[in-house]
Amino acid sequence: MSSQPLRNAQRNTREAVTFVPAHGLIERGKEIHKLIERRAYEIYERRGRAHGFDVDDWLWAESELLHPCRHNLKESPEAIVLQAELPGIFTVDQLEVSIEPRRLMVSGVREVDAIHGDSSGCHVQREAQRIFRVHDLPFEVDPSKAAASLTEECLEVVMPRAAVASKAVNKAKAAHKGA
Repeated sequence: MSSQPLRNAQRNTREAVTFVPAHGLIERGKEIHKLIERRAYEIYERRGRAHGFDVDDWLWAESELLHPCRHNLKESPEAIVLQAELPGIFTVDQLEVSIEPRRLMVSGVREVDAIHGDSSGCHVQREAQRIFRVHDLPFEVDPSKAAASLTEECLEVVMPRAAVASKAVNKAKAAHKGA
């Protein structure tokens, strides 16, 4: 019973998530796309190669390979904030976040024990639980000033607006004063 408060205290701590270069997550996205493609084809074959269900097959394969994560992308004049509820317990070591001026990518992989079986018996198998999201951002952000943290099952990424917009406004004001 005394371990419960300790567990809650540990889970309420905010841990910093480090950023990774975009090219690694772009490649991960391509790998995941191929996995989904292959699984969708297996589903198509299992169905007897019945045509007209390609979208259903794709969505079914995607749901098997990627775990859903609820997310909210909030926009303010100063920044964009992503809050994502992650399935299960991911650690900062299992998450990868990449920010480019107009794109945010989040990826996570963790191993879980899955029970498979039927009436004749069951077995436990280690499987990868994956999340992968790509967000096109509504305005340019400054990746060098971004911060990401993990608390309990919530990933928060704060991406300040790039200063480019304010420089353009200043140039326009200076040009207007000079006229």
